[in-house]
Amino acid sequence: MNTPSEPRGLAAAVHEAARRRPDATALTFVDYSADRAGVAHELTYGMLEARARSVAGALSRIAVPGDRAAILCPHTADYAAALLGCLYSGVIAVPLYAPEAFRTDERLHLAMADCAAGVVLTTSAHEQPVRELLSDAPGPGQPSVLYVDTLDPALGRNLVLPEAQRPDGVAYLQYTSGSTRQPTGVEVTHRNLAVGAEQLRAGLEIGADARIAGWLPFFHDMGLLLMLAVPLINGTPAVLMSPFSFIQRPARWLRAVSDHRATHTVSPNFGLDLCVDRVPENARTGLDLSSLRTLVNGSEPVRASTLDRFTAEFGPHGFRAQAHCPSYGLAEATLAVTLGGPAAPRVLRLDRTELTADRVRVLPDADGDGGDGYRVVSCGTPAGQDVRIVDPRTGETVSGGRAGEVWVRGANVCAGYWGRPERSAEVFRAAPASAPDEAWLRTGDLGFLRDGELFLTGRLKDLIVAGGRNHHPADVELTVQEAQTAIRRGHVAAFSAGLLDETGERAVVVAELDRSRDPAELEAIRSAVRASVVARHSLDVHEVVLIRRGALPKTTSGKIRRAACRELYLAGELSVATGTGTGTGTGSGTVAAAAASAVAAVRDGAPVL
Repeated sequence: MNTPSEPRGLAAAVHEAARRRPDATALTFVDYSADRAGVAHELTYGMLEARARSVAGALSRIAVPGDRAAILCPHTADYAAALLGCLYSGVIAVPLYAPEAFRTDERLHLAMADCAAGVVLTTSAHEQPVRELLSDAPGPGQPSVLYVDTLDPALGRNLVLPEAQRPDGVAYLQYTSGSTRQPTGVEVTHRNLAVGAEQLRAGLEIGADARIAGWLPFFHDMGLLLMLAVPLINGTPAVLMSPFSFIQRPARWLRAVSDHRATHTVSPNFGLDLCVDRVPENARTGLDLSSLRTLVNGSEPVRASTLDRFTAEFGPHGFRAQAHCPSYGLAEATLAVTLGGPAAPRVLRLDRTELTADRVRVLPDADGDGGDGYRVVSCGTPAGQDVRIVDPRTGETVSGGRAGEVWVRGANVCAGYWGRPERSAEVFRAAPASAPDEAWLRTGDLGFLRDGELFLTGRLKDLIVAGGRNHHPADVELTVQEAQTAIRRGHVAAFSAGLLDETGERAVVVAELDRSRDPAELEAIRSAVRASVVARHSLDVHEVVLIRRGALPKTTSGKIRRAACRELYLAGELSVATGTGTGTGTGSGTVAAAAASAVAAVRDGAPVL
């Protein structure tokens, strides 16, 4: 049983709120599908409880606690009801997304096969695409399908709260939106969920007067925690819209913050850049962002230039630089590891040459990204947990003068990966050299601590090693996008494509163009990129691949999927720009290539796993 000192779980909080104040608004969903101005739909705690009970009752007839149920619902109240129904019944939720024409079903197939989902929770509006999805699924057997919007309320008479009975039981599987094509399910327990939500509430100072507005997808770890769990547990009003509604018109998010006087919101780098680039002056009329205290940004890396641009553009509309809240987290830690504070984020300018040897030397001026300096943004301080920097080769803790791997320990850290015991032991039960009996989470991220704040420098698996030095892809990518205005901001991938010779690895840069260009322009862009990378990093780029707009693989939170990009490059399947705007790599001119390009164009922030 939970002790009084433990934070409340999501299911127990909703159940209690439904009993005490059933008519209070739990969540507000704004639908733009039929009306461009948006139609708000309020969901009370009583309504949510009743719907969650009906889902739990239906699940109990066809599944037992521990079975897996894939949530393939749209970004509406149906998703919240499906998730709560799983938590009420003890069935392990698998938050995914509804199949849509603009994205591939590959990730759905892989995740559902990995966890052997026996039930699919969806809506009647998605009956046909879900049936097509299941008919195309590899392997024998078909999961049962429940349509959460049509279930009989009478099914929900019995209620079970497994989080109180078995707090260390798995509540849901968070499938990572990482850089590889094979998704991995993180086992999130009821206790992990409760602790993670409380760390966010406390660290972001979400008090009684707070209001949340946002668009992040619920199948993403940040969306599930900050858009659903935190407001429902804390009783915080939340106004939510679908990610696609935001991508269509980024001004909708800013208008929701303004109209509802939101105090907290969240967006990765690309969302901020999208607002700067695609919210016209006439859409900013009357916009007031002065209520906003915290804008969480968990991108890897958080770009100082992105923060500067957003502040410059929307400062006249009440936005304060102090509201920027760069943070760091990952699914394996039930999201938050470090959170930014109430002051404007701290920015350091590092010596690039020293950083290639994992040494941290701070230059005196943090302004500007040019020259030999590389600006890194503080991701804040630990959120109710232990964080240390470790030499990944020796397991020894390193000082603030050196960069190393980020290791984490706390009640928010999950137990492991679904069905992968060896990988779980390697990642979740790492032991420092000085304390072999301790268990820490190895994040795979590189960074350093300075004055208690965490600064990230890259990913261990993404390092490009050449000439005996470590080159961080994020730094190289920044140089590339600054080399030419024709290259899209935040749409560059730098990676190693294998050994070149005894001097090091073969570095490749893949970059999206802002529009189609003449062939002569393409060669000039490639030359400028090579020259800039050599001048700033002393790194000879083996190949610069310029691709069409929207073709770069990205995760749900806008992170570059470097490993997936590398796979496409090695397979010759990148949508390469030819100078006419119609050329592709392997498969040029095929229907599949055209469809992939259309999907990618929407995917500049759209919810893709």
